[in-house]
Amino acid sequence: MITEGGDWDKVGRTAIWRNEIEDCLHQNHVFRARPLFAEWNCRWTEFYLNAAPARSYFAGASKQTTNLASINMTQLKACAVPVPPLAEQYRIVAKVDELMALCDRLKVDLAESRTRQERLATTLIESALKAA
Repeated sequence: MITEGGDWDKVGRTAIWRNEIEDCLHQNHVFRARPLFAEWNCRWTEFYLNAAPARSYFAGASKQTTNLASINMTQLKACAVPVPPLAEQYRIVAKVDELMALCDRLKVDLAESRTRQERLATTLIESALKAA
């Protein structure tokens, strides 16, 4: 699914629909895309269309009026999508997944560190006030 319009930075935003909801309809401002051939990893395409080169293309290709932007099917089809060999697509997707999992773990670690820091600061302040 690829967004047709909205805020200028959201035009062309892409996500894979995995039938999470039965009998679900999509609005008419979303393009449905399908792979052109079997040698195509849909997640690679999702990552690419949400990455800087495609985001830049959509920002430049979109028509903008009153703080809203949109693209049409012709502009969408004109977005060049590099298609590396299938094995490379899978390698890239696996590496992105690995890095995203690392980022998720780091976010948890940072949140836990902040909590420990806040508790330590509170304890230090309480100890200083008691000593005073």
